[in-house]
Amino acid sequence: MPKILNIAVVGAGTMAQAVHLPVLRRRWDRFSVAALVDHSPRRRREASEVWGIEEERRYETVADLVAAVRARTLSLDGVLLSTDGLHVDDLLAIVRRGLPVMVEPPLGYSEEEIAKVAEFERIAGRRLVMLAHPQQYDDSVTRMSEHIATKDLRMVDHEVLMPASQPLFGQAHVTTSSYDLPTEQRTARRKALQAAVEAGTGDGATQRDRDLYVKGLLTGVAHQMAVTEAAYGPIEKLVAVRHWPKGVIPGSIELLGELGSGAQVRLVWHYLPFAPEYSETLQVLSARRRMRLDLPAPSHGDARSTVSLREKKSGVVQEVATTAPKGSAELMWEAFHAFVEKGEAPLAGAAEALRQVVLLREVLATIVEADGRSLEAEPEEGSEAEATSGAEESTEAEEPSAEAATMGAVRADEESAVAASAAGATVEVELPGAEPAPETLEQPVTDPSGERPAAAYAEAEPAAEPSSDPASARAPEATPGAEPAPETLEQPAAPSTEEVVDAWSGGAESAPPATADPAVPEDPRR
Repeated sequence: MPKILNIAVVGAGTMAQAVHLPVLRRRWDRFSVAALVDHSPRRRREASEVWGIEEERRYETVADLVAAVRARTLSLDGVLLSTDGLHVDDLLAIVRRGLPVMVEPPLGYSEEEIAKVAEFERIAGRRLVMLAHPQQYDDSVTRMSEHIATKDLRMVDHEVLMPASQPLFGQAHVTTSSYDLPTEQRTARRKALQAAVEAGTGDGATQRDRDLYVKGLLTGVAHQMAVTEAAYGPIEKLVAVRHWPKGVIPGSIELLGELGSGAQVRLVWHYLPFAPEYSETLQVLSARRRMRLDLPAPSHGDARSTVSLREKKSGVVQEVATTAPKGSAELMWEAFHAFVEKGEAPLAGAAEALRQVVLLREVLATIVEADGRSLEAEPEEGSEAEATSGAEESTEAEEPSAEAATMGAVRADEESAVAASAAGATVEVELPGAEPAPETLEQPVTDPSGERPAAAYAEAEPAAEPSSDPASARAPEATPGAEPAPETLEQPAAPSTEEVVDAWSGGAESAPPATADPAVPEDPRR
């Protein structure tokens, strides 16, 4: 007779009460609820009364649970971790005691976070974590590759219609949420969760991007990826991603990927809050067969999945339909029993969660880039201003050398004039600052709009210091719009189309506002 495992349930939330605890009670021949942990006093008390857990087996934190195991006042064979928040710290505290853990996904929100668990398993030399994806263990899913082999697979089309919580968990009579926690504790938990999500999405993500990442990708599309991976392996390449309606979170998400065999996978996940029921269907195609699976929600423990296989034999279309003998949640717990007792590897653990979160981060980045944005943080304005200031300083440092060359040429012309005068010749000498001849005057370059000269778009140069040269002091002022001769003054650089004019600086008061490039999409955050 199989051993009865002592299980500690950490987190008495919706999934624990609607999916896991009913199975543990039904399968009393395999499992016994040895302890319950929840940080909410009210929910801990109400759930314990419903599921028959004595006062001495109720704990507030994972630290209290681990202390009881260390003191040998509590004997455990495995743990269910289904808390509504972060998992990694509690998970590491449990697996350090050598206890196998079934974790309600998501395991973590970033690659770095999940890598801690994967690294611990590598050091321990054995797998200790199993992800709670019930449909992975559904009889219809595990037999998919038997009906259509991977080498014959052409396409997998997986669609989920997710309603609000009432059609999913309304019949479970879940106890109240943890609103009785002190404000400080709830605030600390919320901030810790927000920090973990920000680390997973990137500094450039908006709050809407983070909500889409958590509510749509990690808790929706991740489940579909796990089902496909259980039958045909993971998605190796992301082909295309689409999210709609625009601005609706989580909305609908469509993902097209490619398996290692070259077969295509299409995942569509819709959040429809007013849908009457949950719906999940898979269609699998090969050159000769078409298979359809209908998977019920895991919370509907009495519902069973069905598979329909159609093929053509001897010119006749034949269809065979079968119904799974057990619910997916019950089959998942049987797999956990084999994981604890026999060491059979789970279909999904820390390594699979790490691969998933990397791909889902790529999916989010693709959706954000379609809006003309990036998940990477934009450079700060201060750093740009420092770079611009450095460029101006280097330009100013180069100006004296050009001015020195010009003055050297002027002195050479003066010496030539003196020599020519001694020889009786007449030579005209043009001094710095003198007004050029009328025939050398040029009109200012006009802006194509006809409003301003093009020179007005250049940044204003610093005011020159008063000159001590008497010739320069007596020179008349230059007529507006006139340009000095090329040999007397360095020409101003043409305005760069890439130069950013600071509208708040004193030298750009007359510059018109920058016009947005119609080819570049506008940042919606501005």
